[in-house]
Amino acid sequence: MKILAFSDIIKWERYEELLDRIQPDVIALAGDLTSDGFASFWSEAIKQIPEFQKERRELMRKLGVVLTTKGMFDCSKNKNLVEWSEKLTLLEDKYRDTKEFLEVRKRIHVDKFYQFLKYAGKKSKILVVKGDHDEDFKGDYIPKKINKIFGCKEISGKIIEIKGFHFLGLGFNETHYIRTLKPIIEEFKRKVDVIITHCEQNKIPTVSLLEPKIIIRGHFGYGKYLVNNIPSVFTVGVKYTIIELKNKKIPKILQYRIGLDNKIKIVKRSSCRPWFSEVSEFERYKWLKPYPGI
Repeated sequence: MKILAFSDIIKWERYEELLDRIQPDVIALAGDLTSDGFASFWSEAIKQIPEFQKERRELMRKLGVVLTTKGMFDCSKNKNLVEWSEKLTLLEDKYRDTKEFLEVRKRIHVDKFYQFLKYAGKKSKILVVKGDHDEDFKGDYIPKKINKIFGCKEISGKIIEIKGFHFLGLGFNETHYIRTLKPIIEEFKRKVDVIITHCEQNKIPTVSLLEPKIIIRGHFGYGKYLVNNIPSVFTVGVKYTIIELKNKKIPKILQYRIGLDNKIKIVKRSSCRPWFSEVSEFERYKWLKPYPGI
């Protein structure tokens, strides 16, 4: 079985192209699909609001700000870097709380998520779980709406069989509290092949107690690992992941990113080290081991 996986979407572009080229049996969407902390809409939606652009130009005039041809602050010609940064942040915050921002954001991100589902559902089986940021804006992530789209299933807290493989979805809400997660483990232990989850780092060892063939996880980190000897792949910060799953063999996992030259490149290393930590993930997490072949 070939699985195409991604999560924590920065921008919904080129995914239809990937689907047509890879032709997976299943697409696993591991959360943060309608919103993400690093999504491009946070800045792009504001730029499409005329009133924001007008106030920004006025602020630049007052502070004597000069930008480069690429729109960056020209440090050699400006002395008000700190004041410009502070006042621009306040201006951006002001417009992120407007109706105009919400409308543009929905059009350039949320609507494109559902458009992708409608396109992909005709060509593959789509399995979706809910991330923590999918609750950022009320009315964006709607399980009933997802389930009405041909070929798509929202499986947070649910199990589904496809071509003899059993998939279990564990969204952020199913994994955030141990009291919620433990009954799920008791019910489904050794009964699932693939887990699609959006769980926090400290919940991964608990999720591995289900003993699946592979864990596909969004939320933090990228690369392939063994979590308590369970094959696992983290999908944040890469464009997409391809998993070749066979019954009695360790899964083949390949990840790809988009380079600065806008070309697709293979990801050759893994990283789920906590931010600002000088300690490697393998020193910090005793349950974590390198994937065979790394």
